[in-house]
Amino acid sequence: MELRASRHLPTMIANLAITYRCQCRCRTCNIWKKEETEREELALEEYHALFESNMDVLREVRSIQITGGEPFMRRDLPELVSTIHASLPDCTFWIPTNGMNPRAVEEATKEMLEHLKGRGVGVSVSVDGMGPTHNVQRGVVGSFRKAMETLRRLSALREEHPRLGLTVGMTLTPQNYREASEVYPLARRFGADFSMRPVNFSDIYYRNMDERRPLDDVSGELLPLIRTIARDTVKRKGIIHSAPTLRYMQGIVDYIRDPTYRSLPCAAGEDSFFLDPYGDVYPCIFVDEKMGNIREEQLADLWWTDAASSLRERISRGDCPGCWVECETYREIYRERTGLGHTALSALIHPKTLGIN
Repeated sequence: MELRASRHLPTMIANLAITYRCQCRCRTCNIWKKEETEREELALEEYHALFESNMDVLREVRSIQITGGEPFMRRDLPELVSTIHASLPDCTFWIPTNGMNPRAVEEATKEMLEHLKGRGVGVSVSVDGMGPTHNVQRGVVGSFRKAMETLRRLSALREEHPRLGLTVGMTLTPQNYREASEVYPLARRFGADFSMRPVNFSDIYYRNMDERRPLDDVSGELLPLIRTIARDTVKRKGIIHSAPTLRYMQGIVDYIRDPTYRSLPCAAGEDSFFLDPYGDVYPCIFVDEKMGNIREEQLADLWWTDAASSLRERISRGDCPGCWVECETYREIYRERTGLGHTALSALIHPKTLGIN
C-alpha cells in the first residue's frame, strides 16, 4: 500500500480507552453504565499486534493518553505501557485516575516509571470539589479521602522519580465550580499542576447528552478564579511559557458561554484518534462516526479509506459537536503560533486581566 502524505499520520492517540470499568458513579459521566458484557476488552496481545503491525501509521505518535473508565483497573496496565514503549520508545504516556485504589495506582505507576527509566509518565488525579462535594460528584462516599491518599502517595513517589508528571484535574459543573478556588491551592500543596475543564458532552463516550445543563450563567463568577490561576502561572513561568495555558483558560470561558463555538480548528481523525476498549476507532470521543475496528482490519487499511478522508475534511471545516478538553485543544493551541503570540501580547497589554475576558 502506498503511504499517503505524512501530514495525515497521527502524532498522538488522544484517548486510548482500555476499559469502561469504573468504581465511581459520576454525575458528569455514564461510562460506568456502558460496560458491554457481550464484547471482550482488547487483550494485551492485541495491543502488541496493533503497535507491531501498524508502525507505518503510528510511527510519528509521541503522546498517548490512556483512559477508561478507570485505567488502573486493568492489572496489566504496566505491561501494556511496556508493550507500546517497545514500539514507540520516544512516546510519553498520560493517565487520568479517579484515585479510588491508592495502592494500585502507586504500585502500577512505580512499575511504569522503573521500566521507562523515570521518564515519560504522568498521572492526573480527579478532584471535583472538596470533601462532600467531590463525594457527591463522584457518586461514592469516601472517594475524596481516597483521592487525597492517591495524591499523597504519588507526591511521595516523585521524590524517587522527580520526572513523574502529577496533575490535579477538575471538571467544572453548576454544582461544584465555586470550589475550584479551593481545589487549585490543594493541588499546589501536593506539588501538582492543576487543570480544569468545563463539563463536556458526548454520545459515544460520556453518554451524558440527556443531562446537558448550561454553564453560561457562571462564566462571570469563574473569571476571577481563572485570572488568579493565570497570574500565578505567569509568575512561575513567565508570559511566553504561560501563553498556552492563558489561551486554554480563555477557551474555557468561551466554551461555557457558547459550547457550539470553537475558536480553533481541529485535526481530530488526522493528527489523533480515539480507540475504545473493543477496538473501535473514532476521530475523537465526541464525533459519533466510527472509522473501523482494528479486530476486523488493520489500522493502516481503515486510516486511508475515502470515508476516513471525507470525515477528516468535515472536521477540519468545523463540522463537529464542539468540545473544550485538554487532549483535543492543547494540540491546536501549540500549533497556532500566531494565536499564542496574540495571547502573550494581550497579557502584556492587559496585565490585570491577562487578556482573559
